[in-house]
Amino acid sequence: MKMKVYVIGNLKGGVGKTTTTVNLAYTYAEMGGRTLVIDLDPQCNCTRFFAKVNEYNKTIKDVLEAPEHINSAIYRTKYEDIDIIKGSVKTLEQKSPWSLKEALGYIKKEYDVCLIDTRPVFDVLTKNALYAADVLLTPVKFDNFCRDNLTMVEDAYHELKEKNPELKWKVFANMVANVKAQKVSSADLLGKHDYPFMQSCISRTAIVDNALSLYKPVAKHRGGSNVAQDFVDLVDELLED
Repeated sequence: MKMKVYVIGNLKGGVGKTTTTVNLAYTYAEMGGRTLVIDLDPQCNCTRFFAKVNEYNKTIKDVLEAPEHINSAIYRTKYEDIDIIKGSVKTLEQKSPWSLKEALGYIKKEYDVCLIDTRPVFDVLTKNALYAADVLLTPVKFDNFCRDNLTMVEDAYHELKEKNPELKWKVFANMVANVKAQKVSSADLLGKHDYPFMQSCISRTAIVDNALSLYKPVAKHRGGSNVAQDFVDLVDELLED
């Protein structure tokens, strides 16, 4: 079976890209999927959930510079069936947007899923992920900035498809709370636009914040919680495609 590559991407910060990456990785692995996580954000927040940030280890920087040596930059994590390519705090001066696609070609039979955490800009570094991806997965918060942000992501997505025609785009609501302002914003957005929203959404709850503070996936911190089930539902829906 072909490895499915998901890029967790948005042009807005604070929407839960890293949280999504971490929890989807853990959920996929719990379901028996061999999972590779790639931290493409120089802040390395995703790396901290799975491994120590160590400048002497091989990182994504080494992979982009020498794609054929990708195996030397893959590390086992403390979780079964999850491996990681660590983020790099060093400046990544990437000239080619195709390096990561080449690198993943060498390991495509070793994993079921690859999840790539990105920063909120579609520069040449993020394009490395998107040109290698099957799905651009965009978490959004229903707020006053959501519509304008999704318009920008949509424009970028159509440009990306010129280089990667197989790329699909999926959007899901994150940090969903039962408040009046959010209901109005979401109803307006969904009523007037045809964005590819998934049925699944992730609840806003202190459990997620507590898990983040402990650098744990939600299901590891509070298994059986409603929000842990939210991530299961999201993975189930992704697997249906």
